[in-house]
Amino acid sequence: MEDSVPQVHIQFGILGPLEVEVDGRELTLPAGKHRVLLAALLLRANRTVHTDELIEYVWGDTPPVTPRGTVQTYMARLRAALRPNDLIVTRRDGYLIEVPEISLDLHRFRALVAQAKKAAVTDRNAEASMLRQALALWRGPALANIPSETLRTLAALPLDEERLEVLERRIEADLLLGRHRQVLAELRALTAGHPQHERLWGQLIIALHGSGRQAEALEAFRMLRQRLRDELGIEPGDDLQLLHRQVLKGEPALPRRTHDDSPPRPWTAACHLPPDIGSYVGRAAQLAETASLLVRRDRPTPPVLALCGAPGTGKTALAVRIAHRVRHAFPDGQWMLRLTDAGGNPRRPSEVLTEALLAAGVDRSRIPDGTAPRAARLRAELADRSVLLVLDDAVGPAQVRPLLPGTAGCAVIITSRKDLQGLAALNDAEIVTLDPLRRAESVQLLTNLIRGGQAGDENALAEIAQLCGDLPLALRVAAVNLMGRSPSEVSRYVARLRSRDRLSLLAVLGDPQTELRAAYDRCYGELPPAARKLFRLLALSPNGEVTQEAAAALLAVPGQEAAPLLAALTAAHLLREHDSGRYRLDALLRLYAAERLAAEESPASRAAAAWRIGSHSGKSASLLPSPFDPLPSGQRRQPTGSGTGAITSMATDSAARSIGIS
Repeated sequence: MEDSVPQVHIQFGILGPLEVEVDGRELTLPAGKHRVLLAALLLRANRTVHTDELIEYVWGDTPPVTPRGTVQTYMARLRAALRPNDLIVTRRDGYLIEVPEISLDLHRFRALVAQAKKAAVTDRNAEASMLRQALALWRGPALANIPSETLRTLAALPLDEERLEVLERRIEADLLLGRHRQVLAELRALTAGHPQHERLWGQLIIALHGSGRQAEALEAFRMLRQRLRDELGIEPGDDLQLLHRQVLKGEPALPRRTHDDSPPRPWTAACHLPPDIGSYVGRAAQLAETASLLVRRDRPTPPVLALCGAPGTGKTALAVRIAHRVRHAFPDGQWMLRLTDAGGNPRRPSEVLTEALLAAGVDRSRIPDGTAPRAARLRAELADRSVLLVLDDAVGPAQVRPLLPGTAGCAVIITSRKDLQGLAALNDAEIVTLDPLRRAESVQLLTNLIRGGQAGDENALAEIAQLCGDLPLALRVAAVNLMGRSPSEVSRYVARLRSRDRLSLLAVLGDPQTELRAAYDRCYGELPPAARKLFRLLALSPNGEVTQEAAAALLAVPGQEAAPLLAALTAAHLLREHDSGRYRLDALLRLYAAERLAAEESPASRAAAAWRIGSHSGKSASLLPSPFDPLPSGQRRQPTGSGTGAITSMATDSAARSIGIS
């Protein structure tokens, strides 16, 4: 008869710092990465955890050369540390840890919560007592000593939310038992730590009202309403509004009992996409390639597509068109979330997450405080779902990352005026940069939009396209302004488009979303001061083209100081590197740069920069014209006089003529 392996009593704790006790003595575990692996297994005790997940938890985006082999080595060390109990089992695609229910504090916690749920039907005192016992198992934030931000975000934060929900239930039970004064101090601390959590504030208002402190209850409601208005732009939910009315009238106020035994909340698939554009022209290859990327199901992570480019290049229109093309592949919903407000200011990720959670059907009172808990809740809601998210007008990777789903099945389309290369580096995003349309596509778009042929022949349409910089937004605005006009009115409009005030003409009266200048203002205002100065001086560069050396000449700085400023302008899509080391300012952006130059640089500064770039470029490409240079037809040369003002006038006039304005 074989000798049996002696078993020892082992306890695991993850409701706080990770702890392991063997026969009542704390076990010292191997180094941090081993603890990450053990914590990941315990969070899904008695279920297999895929090896790829373990690799992500331990190393994030920087795994070693042979991560699977390293995981095997670490697992062997964990097995040795836990002997004589043989708890870790190898499966074909991962590992699991076999743990009796009583040996893991998380299992005991959930068992007590389940017992309290049953007791609530007949005995509220028993319910409150069992919930207290369950909460007493917590020793701090879940997995507080685990060195894995990924594991904490994906798993530990939802556990902390689970604890908060149980705490709310226990307070609710106490309030129903009339213990208003006993919970006041606890609720004040909780609302201070969770300042936007409506359910906790509701419980505080009930406790104050039930303690005979009506004025303080009304003040608590006022404070919460002001905070929600200031920080999220929303009003308190219906439950709190009702509670407020009850307090005002002096009526009894009781907490709304949660029905934990009700069936799971049904998922409602909703399409929040705006209408597609029927007159869409161009970008056929990009449309096909990006649609194919989003519907692929052979990758372990959700595909992320970022459409980037200058204002007016049609990023949102393309995103909406792609979304409509692939929406059949995402039956659980298609959401559109705007990441800037009506004034173009960035929205906080926590605010956008609230909108997303409401779209997922989460009751407002159940939305946690803080960006990280809300992001974790959103990932939990989207897990094993197939939802397409369109995130419009992102201001940077940090704003986007909390909104990304955590599991395959979903997909994300992002639009941005910024360079989102950080998402490519850390989130495997596919970056697609949109340039202006091809001239033939621009002409086709104008032809489709201008009914009745008012714009004349193809040569006239080509000139309009050139004056619009082949930008879809500018082309659409010009087309709208030409609709229904007589041939003579069309000629006058085109003549005005050739003028210095072209940007003012490329707008639809009363609709700020059509104004290119407003979009350029936002991009320009977000630049650092030195990059703004270079941008406006680029209006003086010959043909809108510049090299690093020419940029340095404009600024009168060494070449190495110009390099990061060119990079900043390129990242903001205000400048394009069309050839290695050669940058181009597109026509409409050059017009805008000339406006900023006239508004912000003194005549002396403009003149000095013009002489520097002219000197750098050489006589044959000198920016400053000869007094005998021909002027556009119908114009006479004005006396230039002498001195700085005359030099500045010649410089800016020449720059204007080189981009088609006079």
